[in-house]
Amino acid sequence: MKTTLSILATAVLILSGCQSSTVTKSSVPEQTNHASQGVYAVEFASAKRFSEHADNLHADFAKYCLGEISQDEIQNQWHNTMVSWMALQGQERGSEQALAQSWNVQFWPDKKNTTGRKMSSLIKQDKTWTAQDISLQSVTVQGLGSIEWLLYDAASTLGSSNQVCQTGNAITENLANNAKSIYTAWKVNPWVALDDKAWTSEYISLLSNQLEYSMKKMSRPLANFGQPRPYFAESWRSETSMLNLKVNVEALQALYIANGNGLDKLLRQRGKSGLADSIRQQFTMTIETWPTDQSLFDLLQSKDGYRLAYSNYNKLEQLKYLIHEEVAIELGVVIGFNATDGD
Repeated sequence: MKTTLSILATAVLILSGCQSSTVTKSSVPEQTNHASQGVYAVEFASAKRFSEHADNLHADFAKYCLGEISQDEIQNQWHNTMVSWMALQGQERGSEQALAQSWNVQFWPDKKNTTGRKMSSLIKQDKTWTAQDISLQSVTVQGLGSIEWLLYDAASTLGSSNQVCQTGNAITENLANNAKSIYTAWKVNPWVALDDKAWTSEYISLLSNQLEYSMKKMSRPLANFGQPRPYFAESWRSETSMLNLKVNVEALQALYIANGNGLDKLLRQRGKSGLADSIRQQFTMTIETWPTDQSLFDLLQSKDGYRLAYSNYNKLEQLKYLIHEEVAIELGVVIGFNATDGD
């Protein structure tokens, strides 16, 4: 079953400038005068949104198990949570505590259907799982992919087993706990000790790393011409891989603009308005023309679909060139090492 939802990434990613006077200090980002403040505010808002959606997913899973909401409704909430995760996915820069938790949120790529095998084994055990139990298990059964398996895979017995429903409830509780840890970690700006040059390098590395991760989500399934690997696609069970990738690009755009205090502004201040315009135009064109009617898994089933997927991969390649090469050269900074390089 294909989940069809509108993508409201701008609302998800950009922190509102109108804060209620009743909001507690813990629900607003740390206020600093550092050059990173605009980017940090976007990251904080993304972490907050992800934690909220993970909480909602856990609450809705309990309702689903009680028969209070439908399977479509719990699938939609799962996808909303997945969409909110796209803003934080693939990061190699930022809060170390948040980065340490991110491995537990999503296991990908699943090269050998490890999630399927582990989840099949998990639900067959005569055990009432708790969130604490799940947190001690393999990452393959802890995160968004394991919940997707429960909700979409033909081997899942979620709809006919109270015990399996309880297992899913434990997994969503563990996910909510991890999301809260990520949100808590982002309550402090991790970049305030960096001088302007170091911050600029860190910022461009942040954008480059996340963009490269998104590109990996396409290049691995695309593989070699004539030999695609569709099961390497993210979220192939729910058929939402291309929707996810569109949100990835929207998230990068939000980080690039950073509420008017990001790299776009910096380039214009340095007299590089032409380059700034090119990057903005590439973001706009990529987002506006991104196909979401079919999943990447479906596209890779035909030559025409493969060509369409590859042409969109090239759009990400152009973004990478502009940010990783052109911006770095113009600003005279060195891009940091990306842990996904060479794998």
